[in-house]
Amino acid sequence: MTIRSSAVALLLLSLAAGPARAAEPPDWKIPNKDWLKGPVQWLMTDDETKEFKKLHTDEERAAFAKTFWEKRDPTPGTPENEFQVIFWQRVTQADKSYKDIIRAGSVTDLGRVFLMLGPPTATRKDSRYTYWDYEPSEINGIKEKLTFSFAPVETGILLRSPKTFETYVAAHPETRGIGWKIPQLVPQPGEGDLAQAPVKEHVEDTSPETQRQIPILDALAAKGGGPTDVLFQVTNDFYAAMDGSTLVVTTIEVPRDAAHGSGNQGIFAFGRLAPASGEGRVFNLTGDLPFVPASLTDSPAGSFLYQARRNLKPGAWKQIIVLEDKVMKGQMGSLVSAIQVPDFGAKQFDTSSVSLLAQFGKQDESVGPDDASKGSGLFSVGSFRIVPRANPSLTKTDTLAFYYQIYNPGNDATSGKPNLEATYAFFLKDGTGWKPFRKPIVKPVGQVELYAVDIKELILPTQVLPAEFRMTAKITDKTNGQSLDREIHFTVR
Repeated sequence: MTIRSSAVALLLLSLAAGPARAAEPPDWKIPNKDWLKGPVQWLMTDDETKEFKKLHTDEERAAFAKTFWEKRDPTPGTPENEFQVIFWQRVTQADKSYKDIIRAGSVTDLGRVFLMLGPPTATRKDSRYTYWDYEPSEINGIKEKLTFSFAPVETGILLRSPKTFETYVAAHPETRGIGWKIPQLVPQPGEGDLAQAPVKEHVEDTSPETQRQIPILDALAAKGGGPTDVLFQVTNDFYAAMDGSTLVVTTIEVPRDAAHGSGNQGIFAFGRLAPASGEGRVFNLTGDLPFVPASLTDSPAGSFLYQARRNLKPGAWKQIIVLEDKVMKGQMGSLVSAIQVPDFGAKQFDTSSVSLLAQFGKQDESVGPDDASKGSGLFSVGSFRIVPRANPSLTKTDTLAFYYQIYNPGNDATSGKPNLEATYAFFLKDGTGWKPFRKPIVKPVGQVELYAVDIKELILPTQVLPAEFRMTAKITDKTNGQSLDREIHFTVR
């Protein structure tokens, strides 16, 4: 899985900018005579390099590549080689972000460090150099604190401390994929707490803006619907909260052209959550900024995202969402719908909703979970930046990414920890119904699962688009034999 950092991405784009660009790189995945000229060269040991150079035919090279990747498979016997998947995802990102005048990004110095060590923990610059800092953690697999500096040269960016880098790589073969382990995104039980949702008191806004919005919500509630001038989609994600309530995370996705070129400030969202029975507390999501926009770098290319969250009692609720067009006065979109808030308080084997993501990454530790600046307190779960998408329409260049939590598994008698496994099965819809699309992916999981695969790795190059897909996740507690099925639908265009 690939953990992205928007701050890093902006830095990489600035480093990659220049008056000229390298030609599009060849398909480095094909083990032909030029394979060693591509990014796989960084993974090769000296012995492997010598062996590969002795080969004379593509058939021999293909056999070599098969063995090469098998050595680097952290879960032999399963359909997926997680290290290989992550490596090629990083190659794609490096080729986009680090290309210089003469080379593809994945074979530059920046690309080499990125492919072998992953994204840096932090970046900084002075008047002469750019610095990448790596802090050791279970997530990035780094074993000691590292700092690398890069200097601009006429053709691109040069690593100033190659010996430090090469010494570390030589001492840590997992950087080449040998003995590499799947990163654990959160501590396992016994090592830390599952990132359950916080509980935050809802304070009713009484501003003049709220007084303007409430009659609009009242009218929609009475009529059961309203204007549809502004088109949008809504998704709700549900997480167990520490007090037995359920955290409801509501994300709205709006086409960017709905704002008439005015950015995400051209659309204003507010809403209400009310018990379907008519009895109980009503939560108005109103005021000056009840739904916070995601940053543009975290949003899908053609959409704006807005989010609000509230802790609710389990049961049936009515949700009202209003989007106002701030450019074309009087234009608005509205949605009145029923939602069922699940009950996680029974302490039985269960999962949160499975959230289809637009972006994800490690949360900036300098921003607290309730810090409203930049919306970071909203578009996050625990220590991770989790940005859902409400429109499940992807392109061939997108990444299929999803996130969920697992609640109340049993503990294995030997290890004292949960023994969990997920099977991801994909189906393609045709004129006769749903048909199996590819081999299921079977993998061990922790109590928090964040999974990503590039769409171009998932579908065939000859796939006719648009196409509708379904992913079914079977989550099994191997300790007690229980299992749960969850699914998400998405379209590739």
